[in-house]
Amino acid sequence: MPILSLVFEQEVNVSAQVGDNVYYILPNANGEFDWANISNIVNIGYPISEIINIPDSNQYMINIEFPDPAPNMNMPPTNPMPFIMFGKDNSVNVSGLTGYFAEIEFKNNSNKKVELFAVGASISESSK
Repeated sequence: MPILSLVFEQEVNVSAQVGDNVYYILPNANGEFDWANISNIVNIGYPISEIINIPDSNQYMINIEFPDPAPNMNMPPTNPMPFIMFGKDNSVNVSGLTGYFAEIEFKNNSNKKVELFAVGASISESSK
């Protein structure tokens, strides 16, 4: 089977796993910010088959196996660079976050003031 390999210079999110769906979107530049319309999200069409930390490098790779021919394959472009994301199969991964604490970090990569309007989370205590 042919394999689509997506290579990243940063570590792949620890929540990504084999079987997750992969999506991409092409962001639009608007001044100092990139933005995208949610209706433009594209499902690549086949799930993650392997996640690899490439030895002796700072690169990580997500492999996606697909049949040949692949009638439902939506290949992400390389220029402009797409924003890649993944999603869980809702029929398998139906639980929320569990645990005793959470730590989040928001980063603003702009040198201008920005405003965060809302943040939400659904968290369940894992045990008492």
